[in-house]
Amino acid sequence: MDQVETVTAEEAMGYVLDALTPSRMTENQAAARLASGIAGALDFATRNPHIYTTDDGDDGERAAERAALLEITLRLRIAEGRLRDLAHVARTADASLPLLWQRARDGFAPFALVEATTDALLRLRPRYGADEAELTASRAAIALVDQQTSDWVLSLTAGAFRRRLRTLVDRLDPHTMTERHADARVSRRVIVDDPEDGMAWVHVLVPAIEAIAIKRRLRSTAKNVQKDGRDGRSRDQIRADLASAWLRGEGTPAATKVKVFVTVPVGLLGGRRGDAHGHCALCGGSGLAEHARIVGGPDLDPFTAAQLFLDADAYHRLIVDPVRSVPVDLDRRSYRPSRAQRDLLVLRHGTCARDGCDRLAADCDVDHIIEWARGGPTDLRQLRPLCPPEHSLRHGTRIWFRSRPDGSVEVRTPTGFVSESPPPF
Repeated sequence: MDQVETVTAEEAMGYVLDALTPSRMTENQAAARLASGIAGALDFATRNPHIYTTDDGDDGERAAERAALLEITLRLRIAEGRLRDLAHVARTADASLPLLWQRARDGFAPFALVEATTDALLRLRPRYGADEAELTASRAAIALVDQQTSDWVLSLTAGAFRRRLRTLVDRLDPHTMTERHADARVSRRVIVDDPEDGMAWVHVLVPAIEAIAIKRRLRSTAKNVQKDGRDGRSRDQIRADLASAWLRGEGTPAATKVKVFVTVPVGLLGGRRGDAHGHCALCGGSGLAEHARIVGGPDLDPFTAAQLFLDADAYHRLIVDPVRSVPVDLDRRSYRPSRAQRDLLVLRHGTCARDGCDRLAADCDVDHIIEWARGGPTDLRQLRPLCPPEHSLRHGTRIWFRSRPDGSVEVRTPTGFVSESPPPF
């Protein structure tokens, strides 16, 4: 009689956990191969610019690299900026961090930690015109970072790895804290995160002393506002409202006026917002009710949309196809034709017309489907918004941008790749 071997719950859990390590190693290897492949593809394109352009000079190499970036973006659904980052990490790690990069290719080093290390190397690079002693010290410091990180990655958590890396680079950095702060100031910027539920985060990178001053001013002002009489807002809400008003210059002569396109269905303003489930009350419940929308952005709730409409100094009538919800005409009585055409392109497309590009149409170039130099008319049916990089590629490379009947733009490359239209939601 065969004897059945029993497995305890503890042993079974151990088997499950043991299986995680090979999966993570495979993931690490795949990330390293992807970055190496992207760098290799871009290098191949610059060495063979005739694939994408007829210009064989330096401009042709740059155009070929940009064209290859666009094709890789469409193939992999990865933003061009991120592709450049991945290629940079692969090239830098291969040249300066051979030990750590080998760990990544073997699956022992997460790509995120390799990327953090290549970023840290910027502080150890020699300055332009450095003498031989500085060059030698820089090479020694980078070699030490490579040796240490290739050991740490085998035993430390990601958090501990980053802390040790920061400590090591601080000790090796030949620049003073004053010099480092001056370099860091160059990176100050404002970032707006993708909005959700009609809200968005605004991040401002400024010197720490300025950030503390901003926080204290917001705190003290909010405290005084609450003393004047609580209006139901929390202290956090008051601080957020104050920061928004200050940045927008509300109530001051310096208030900046910008144009934000918002479409507000007339039915919404009249109170016809659909049933309890959001189904359209105008078409017998056959479809979802129309929402107000920031063009190129999120939907707005009915109250905010109605308030925007009431607060607007002026508005313009937009005629929309009732079946396809596509703008078909714009009241141009108070606009010059060129301005009205651009406004309608913004309303019609929202973003760059090219497949996969989410740059706002308001920031795009207006491209003639039939080139102006070849007799193309400035007619709405022959215009489309293309962001500046795509507009440049369209006229400077062999990539073909073809408009579909719905206004989206298909991309065809010399390698035979054809982009797909994104889903309509």
